[in-house]
Amino acid sequence: MTKSRMTAEPAPPPEPEPVPCPDLAATAAAFLDGQQITTTQCGLCGTEIAGVNGRYSCGVCGWTNPWWEGTSTLPGATDHDQG
Repeated sequence: MTKSRMTAEPAPPPEPEPVPCPDLAATAAAFLDGQQITTTQCGLCGTEIAGVNGRYSCGVCGWTNPWWEGTSTLPGATDHDQG
């Protein structure tokens, strides 16, 4: 009795990433320019953590600071463009 060999077909090449339209890229860049990485100590376990605009969540113990403690206003539902 002989064993048959199964040959694996090569994987197809990955498809190129879609390129966003210039307007969408400019909107994303403007949004990112307004974000600031900040650091603090976790309010529960003391681990140094980083967040965006003063909003934090600790990956060690799960502590999060209240949403109102951030350094900028959160966007409202009408500010979100589904475009």
